[in-house]
Amino acid sequence: MDINTIRESIPFGAGDGQQRDEALRAKQHLDRIPGSLNHRELYEMINNPWRYLHERYERYGEVFKTRLIFPAVWMLGPECNRTIFQTKRNSFSYEKGYGKLAFAHLFERSIILMDGEEAAETRAILTPAVGRLGIRDSQLKVQQIWDDATANLDDGQPRDAYEFSHNTTFRVSATALTGLELGSELAEMEPLFDALIVGSMQSLPWKIPFSPLARGLKARRELFERLRPRIVAARQGEPVGMVGLLAHYRDEDGNHLPLDVVINHLLLLFWAGYDTTASAGSWCVHLLAHHPEWQDRLRKEAFEVLGDRDFELGDVGALEQLSWFIREQERHRPSIIMFSRETVEDVEINGYTIPKGVSVMYSPYMSHHMPSCFERPNVFDPGRWDPALGDRQAKAANLIGFGGGPRLCLGRNFALMQLRVMMTTLLRRYTLEPDQRTVPTRQGLPMHRPVDSGVYFRRIQ
Repeated sequence: MDINTIRESIPFGAGDGQQRDEALRAKQHLDRIPGSLNHRELYEMINNPWRYLHERYERYGEVFKTRLIFPAVWMLGPECNRTIFQTKRNSFSYEKGYGKLAFAHLFERSIILMDGEEAAETRAILTPAVGRLGIRDSQLKVQQIWDDATANLDDGQPRDAYEFSHNTTFRVSATALTGLELGSELAEMEPLFDALIVGSMQSLPWKIPFSPLARGLKARRELFERLRPRIVAARQGEPVGMVGLLAHYRDEDGNHLPLDVVINHLLLLFWAGYDTTASAGSWCVHLLAHHPEWQDRLRKEAFEVLGDRDFELGDVGALEQLSWFIREQERHRPSIIMFSRETVEDVEINGYTIPKGVSVMYSPYMSHHMPSCFERPNVFDPGRWDPALGDRQAKAANLIGFGGGPRLCLGRNFALMQLRVMMTTLLRRYTLEPDQRTVPTRQGLPMHRPVDSGVYFRRIQ
């Protein structure tokens, strides 16, 4: 019996004796975990996710129960993260965790909804397309897009940090990341991509007519119709970029991937490279504007390493302080503050038993803001990543903005490449200053991003 049918009281409904015994045992384990299953939990989490997480962590510790739409258990901190990503990773299901969410309806049969061998096989297919090979094919396009986006920012008008990053990252994902040459169709397809993403982020997974999820499903159907002929065309050309590599892929029997399977992969990777990177890029712009000392340090480093030429992958090691800054952005302001799994067997953690069939939530944001993970966790300090600190250097193993373990985010390297292109391009052209007339706040769900963060771009003479 699925633990998500459990309520605060018995009976659990009809079923044979074994099912009832399993449900009773599961409820007993859940009762021992601190926290609350009050229906107000979901409201408080949506209303203010940072306060919700901090308050409950301080009250209950690293493991506590809650109620979203269904009962769930939060697992926070280094030991919990290692358990989810490494030591007991096979005890936690992606498919069952995300399968309860609206996301599953819009990205069905994508790798994020797979477990075990199926996930491993799909990852092997996708890795060349989004790994170093795909980045090599797309980096010039990424640079051209950011060159265009940063050409005329010195008109005396402030830009919203998120809107600036969001608009440019959409172009990168829709063209350079996917390898699709959309041309004049780009503007027509942007509302479809946006409807898909908005629908996937809804907290309620029900297909209510005219809801964001319903609109997302309609957009998905139209995207499939538009993209099928492009996959066919890509098979006639060279295997370049993500779409070309996926279109040309053949299994051990020599068969191409079905068209709709290729499109499923493209849409998921588009989402992963678009909304999350737009958030990260907007935080980088915001943080640069509000930390002029780091802006100066990174500008000096960029000129010393690159001069007037474009960033290349081989420059990563020399742009050391830039890497610290991007890591600290991921730690301090991760793009997504919570993720879902479901237990497929009982899991022992911190003296508690999380029963089979329970939804499990983990949070990069909260784990990154726990003293057990990082010193002075609420302070933005890229210098914590300086190797010269020796044993006091922040530990990369505690950084989980891109997940961890064998299923580390496939798009991580592409996202980091784009952030480096964006920042080295901006910093050698402009000084960034905050618009003092605005008071920045932030949005936590569905995407963690700055709100009303106005930034002036002053051209360097």
